[in-house]
Amino acid sequence: TVETVTVTAEAALIQTMSGERSFAITTQQIENLPVNRGNFTSVVALTPGVIDGGASAGGTRLGGASQNNIMMDGISAMDTGNNGQMLAMNIESIGEVKILTQGYQAEYGRSSGLQITAVTKGGTNQYHGSGYALLTDSDWNTNSWANVRNGVPKTKTDQQIYGWTVGGPVVIPKLFNGRNKLFFFYAHEYRPSTSG
Repeated sequence: TVETVTVTAEAALIQTMSGERSFAITTQQIENLPVNRGNFTSVVALTPGVIDGGASAGGTRLGGASQNNIMMDGISAMDTGNNGQMLAMNIESIGEVKILTQGYQAEYGRSSGLQITAVTKGGTNQYHGSGYALLTDSDWNTNSWANVRNGVPKTKTDQQIYGWTVGGPVVIPKLFNGRNKLFFFYAHEYRPSTSG
């Protein structure tokens, strides 16, 4: 008897259209990683080589201080008045985030820093939805050592984030042959908070 073993391996695909360096965060990663749910740009901290300096240090950057550019579905989401983020989307409505760190094409201009591009989710031919609640309450925390030492009461902070999404097909009567033609997606978030 003759036994034949065939081993096949696919070569890794190399992007040859440009010299860009980029990193993509998929929907599955966004759903499963412990990221700040307040803003989709928080996933930028997962990019190799990116420094998350916080707001006081100029935010996320690559190397030295630089300005980032944010695009949503191919359109700039930057406030030209203060060069800050104009649109803080609910992270549940984001399908993918791609961070271009260097060597990107001329279509990405405006800033010398990171190019952050996001794509929003869309509806499908099946109904899907999600719901979530994130609760932050200072009653769950202890007072700081310095406050206890000085007889200062703990600061009251209470924040909730409630949200939901729903998407699916819009059914058009058969007269117009409307199967699998039109879809919808909606995401909503509510953030009541108390502090003082």
